[in-house]
Amino acid sequence: MVGRFDRAVAPAPVPPESDRPGLPSDTRKILSALDSARVQRFHFRTIVVAGMGFFTDAYDLFVISLVIPILVALSPGGQVGTTELALLGSAALMGAAVGQVLFGWLGDRLGRRKVYGVTLSVMAIGSVGSALSVPLAGLSTVSVLILWRFVLGVGVGGDYPLSATIMSEYSNVQSRGRLIASVFAMQGFGLLVGAGASLGVVYAIPNLDIAWRLILGFGALPALLTIYFRIRMPETPRFDIARGRLGAAARTVGSITGSRVAPTGAGPTWGIPFRQVLRSYGLLLVGTATAWFLVDIAFYSTNIFNPLILKEIGFASAASFGPLEEVRRLAVGNVLIALFASVPGYWLAVGFIDRIGRRVLQYLGFGVMAAAFLILSLAWNSLVDVLPAFLAIYGLTFLFANFGPNTTTFVYPSEVFPTTFRTTGHGIAAASGKVGAVIAVFTFATLYQTYGIPWFFGLLAAVSFLGFLVTLAILPETSRRSLEDVSGEDELAVLVRRFSTYLRSLSLTAQQAALALRELLGNPATEAEAQVARIRAIEHAADEEVHRIFVELNNRRLSSEVRAEVGRLATALDDVIDGIEAVAARVRTYRLERPRPEIVRFADIVVASVEQVSDGILALDELYRGTPANLNRAIVEVNRLENEADDLLRDLLETLFTGKDPIEILKWKDFYERLEVITDRCEDVTDVFQDLEVRYAPGD
Repeated sequence: MVGRFDRAVAPAPVPPESDRPGLPSDTRKILSALDSARVQRFHFRTIVVAGMGFFTDAYDLFVISLVIPILVALSPGGQVGTTELALLGSAALMGAAVGQVLFGWLGDRLGRRKVYGVTLSVMAIGSVGSALSVPLAGLSTVSVLILWRFVLGVGVGGDYPLSATIMSEYSNVQSRGRLIASVFAMQGFGLLVGAGASLGVVYAIPNLDIAWRLILGFGALPALLTIYFRIRMPETPRFDIARGRLGAAARTVGSITGSRVAPTGAGPTWGIPFRQVLRSYGLLLVGTATAWFLVDIAFYSTNIFNPLILKEIGFASAASFGPLEEVRRLAVGNVLIALFASVPGYWLAVGFIDRIGRRVLQYLGFGVMAAAFLILSLAWNSLVDVLPAFLAIYGLTFLFANFGPNTTTFVYPSEVFPTTFRTTGHGIAAASGKVGAVIAVFTFATLYQTYGIPWFFGLLAAVSFLGFLVTLAILPETSRRSLEDVSGEDELAVLVRRFSTYLRSLSLTAQQAALALRELLGNPATEAEAQVARIRAIEHAADEEVHRIFVELNNRRLSSEVRAEVGRLATALDDVIDGIEAVAARVRTYRLERPRPEIVRFADIVVASVEQVSDGILALDELYRGTPANLNRAIVEVNRLENEADDLLRDLLETLFTGKDPIEILKWKDFYERLEVITDRCEDVTDVFQDLEVRYAPGD
């Protein structure tokens, strides 16, 4: 699947310097070159360098599933205490939770590159220490092994936020999902190699005490082989940009993509106060963390205790085969599940994540997992007598976990958070997953002995269904959108992509009101009451649309600038419609019964002004794409129409004050001025357009 990237991915169809009008010009050039580049040798090398960490992660985390029954078989009386059993399965997971938060925080503070090689070093030390575990200072071998597994887990955990973020920040828009998922998919090979190595060791070395040490010790090899390449990786351009190092970012992008990006000096430093991060990204943090928490409950409990589940269904039994043969058969079971379910799931995710999107993959995976676990729970007694049927349904939980949420929960946090919080946010979400895994491991050990596996499968069905609901309720689709767009760092992208539909609808409502007003003023004697009521209904509908916009503003993670600009546009458009409704009400109040040419002329100016405002709303999308001509044309035309309305008002007032009837003078003065105010409100909208054009139009 990876080998097809170059044929499948073409440069993103975005002009080189117009992809980021919401960002400074120099920053825009660098990010545009990065986001529109083809997948190249550097990306493949990064997949291997970052992916070897996940290869090692999976190997180290899941070989314990076979080491546990070996240690049980070697323990006096064949028993390991429930607490020790749970700690053996969860110690690395506890360490991973610590490492994810710690290295995630360090990645945002010190840079991705500076701490990237440290994680593999900690993994290698933990693997070697685990293999050499012996009784020490009154602690048993199992207790010492638990401590070393915790150290190992710290390194494993640190790899998650750093690898995901590095791959994400180097990727182009079109292939980012596949590239990040490919890094994570190396975990599948780690699972497979771990199962295969365990199988080879237990068949080659009958001495189980030596076998489990070799199985754990082999985990140091891929880590040691990859450290050198990690420390030579350049810092990601996005982190350099966030620190104001535009020159370094430009040079890195140029060396990666071959694009001629002129090195520049220092740029503005990106940064978001932590309080604003929580306010703007708190819901996303909850969504990504909860989804990861839920999937890891299912994923780790079944992976780590897979041999015990296989024993329960009669796949292997020490009473029938003896301890050594039982371990060998369980190793075969691990290999089969990894080969036919786990690994295909990872690479199916790589193939489809950019085609059908992260959100669909995640809720689809959770849904199938929920259904499969529920079937295993309810039909347990029937399925254990039909081993192929049980294994097929059981295998679906592994296949769709990796095809869905196990992969997408890794991808999501590397995309939805801003650059200065990206590894921290990813680390928190990943740590939540490991907390779920620890809970699952301890819960499994208890429920396995107390209630049996069917009850536990029912619990996993409920957990998976909750993940399905969380995905639908909270998480957005991020496919084929730039990181700055997804995270909200590109303010204009947020304004255009998230609010253009609302604003276009409101501008069309304003057009509808303006046309209705012209019809009313052109023939006030015909069904005036019905026409006025119609305009009032349009105004009420506009109020509801404005309310929806402000609800959306409050519910979304947005910068203060975007909130202000969208709020100003919505309020100004609402003022236009309020002005139209006020004029319509005067038709009835002043009992206007026949058309007056000057009022019809005013109505024509109002209609033209509102149409230009609507064209300007549409032109915001063109501004985002780097073409401000139509927006500028709308601004100029509304200003011209407003001046025309001013001139008309001046002429009408001069004529009006030549009259003698003060009531008539006051009535028509009010009428004319209210019509002119509508054009002023249209100009208020274009004032916002002008601010946006000044801020976001592409520079030279």
